[in-house]
Amino acid sequence: FILHYYFDHKHYPIMRVFAVFLLAVLATIGYTEGFSPSFQRVTSSSQLYLSTAAPEATKVSHSDIRKQISGLSADNFDSTLKEIEPFLVNEAGATFYAKSMRRIATKAKALSKSLPADYAKEAKATQKRREKQKAFIEAKIAEAASAAESEEADEAAEAEEAPAE
Repeated sequence: FILHYYFDHKHYPIMRVFAVFLLAVLATIGYTEGFSPSFQRVTSSSQLYLSTAAPEATKVSHSDIRKQISGLSADNFDSTLKEIEPFLVNEAGATFYAKSMRRIATKAKALSKSLPADYAKEAKATQKRREKQKAFIEAKIAEAASAAESEEADEAAEAEEAPAE
């Protein structure tokens, strides 16, 4: 009786709508299940990393350096520069190094202090640029020397040709 009632020609369009709706809901659930996070327990790989990273907690971070630079004053200027320099020379990347040096120079100017001329100049972050600049300068010097030699040779050749005429 119930099946006959639902499959009656009057209720057939309602059943089609219900079937399509049910199919759409099931397809959506199946589709979104692939993107939902799984609730499996994380294995020990990240836990092991965290346990071995604990001794390196004394390492200075970028935010610590930024705070020290922003806290520069006339009283702590020299001592703070000495604390920051090893990080800038050994660990800072090119962008962080450049920004930090600019910030330090700005603070020094505001405090009427002078930044040492060779402060953090041998940084790893600028090593590649320094080597490239050095190679460029050496190439220009060699080019100028060869141009001078060729000019001297041309003058000598002209001097030899002049008396022959």
